[in-house]
Amino acid sequence: MASLEDKPMVLTSHVDELNAYPQIFVPVIKKYFRIVWWADFENDQERYANEIQGILVNGGLPKITSELLDTLPNLKIVSTLGVGTDHLDLQLLKSRGIKVSSVPDVSSDCVADWGMTLLVAAARKLPEAMKSATDTATPFNYNILGKKITGSTLGIVGLGRIGYRIAERALGFKMRVLYNDITRRPEKEAALSLEYYSSLDKLLPNSDFIITVVPLTPQTHGMMGREQFKLMKKSAIFINIARAPVVQQDELVEALQSRTIQAAVLDVTSPEPLPPHHPLLHMPNVIITPHMGANSLESRRGVVEAGCESCTAAIQGKAIPREVVL
Repeated sequence: MASLEDKPMVLTSHVDELNAYPQIFVPVIKKYFRIVWWADFENDQERYANEIQGILVNGGLPKITSELLDTLPNLKIVSTLGVGTDHLDLQLLKSRGIKVSSVPDVSSDCVADWGMTLLVAAARKLPEAMKSATDTATPFNYNILGKKITGSTLGIVGLGRIGYRIAERALGFKMRVLYNDITRRPEKEAALSLEYYSSLDKLLPNSDFIITVVPLTPQTHGMMGREQFKLMKKSAIFINIARAPVVQQDELVEALQSRTIQAAVLDVTSPEPLPPHHPLLHMPNVIITPHMGANSLESRRGVVEAGCESCTAAIQGKAIPREVVL
């Protein structure tokens, strides 16, 4: 095993049990690298700048700017510890000849588990039920009536890795599964008896539950808005585990307030967290969770390991696992 002095140096954000790396994952990074935390770098750039060869981006931090790149002459890779790259300026990195990697495959099962968990929680009114059973100021209610899942129809918007795994889980509930994607996937359709809808507008009115699992791109930005909510059943439950800007959030608020749809479940919001008086925080037909789809111990550890492996490969001049082609 290489000594500490022999290990390459990487820059990353900070340790924070709420918003960044929990302490439990720091030894994983130290197995590969000498770590420069962002606060230390800001305080003494000259000490570290020439030695930093990689950046591990966690939760969008540190922010990659041209000014930062100017200070790091030997930087070889930016490795983001997540699926999406919408927080990175890929053209900027390409113009500097800096490699990029992401972690698109490690947490797919975990996120799919969470998507189905949220669907069940909303369908069976889990928050209301928990409050009734545990809040002594709330009447104990035997008659909280939820929505039956077995035999209902799930519309999946985006049949990538996560969307397909959600479909697998939905079949365990004997759901009919529809999907919309820019690319039709006949092999996956056949494997799970899925139904393809080339038109999102036709999928929405035929679904009891709609779950968005698309990447954030110019084409998907704001794709769920007022007109889409009007197309859904009044009894529909809408679930977003993709990126917050996929949904026009103010128009979702309108749809919920007017009962255009029954309920919404959001693992992502804009901003995160929402301000205290935001209407979404005070609606009985809304469940919000803190962007935690990938948050199992096993998944998060795997993500950090994978990011470190990609970063190491780039520094060593080897083929980069999970490289983002620029």
